Amino acid sequence: MINLTGTAKTIFDEVMDEIDEEINQAFEGIFSEDVLRTLVTGIQDAVKEDVTRTISENYSDGMKAVHKLILGEKTSRVVTKMAKEKLSELSSDIIKRSFDVVDELRNEIIGEVFEETES
Repeated sequence: MINLTGTAKTIFDEVMDEIDEEINQAFEGIFSEDVLRTLVTGIQDAVKEDVTRTISENYSDGMKAVHKLILGEKTSRVVTKMAKEKLSELSSDIIKRSFDVVDELRNEIIGEVFEETES
């Protein structure tokens, strides 16, 4: 893996911090701290190499604004692609569990009615 130094390392650290901050801010109170930590670290671990490579290939001292924009765009695409994948997996799991609980509620309520009305 490439070792970043100076401003390039600072950019990398800030990207990782943003993943943590934005995911936590968006889902705090909805998911447990364990789920949030797993989600954040999963995204961070999955993008570390590509973010490092993107910064290494696109960062230079004295960059012009357009090159900063290009670096930011490329880096954000790496992160958001993975975030979409991880959030999609989580959403699918939530939807599946939601349908399962609705089915279970139906079955349990019908069972309780029969149980309570047995003579």
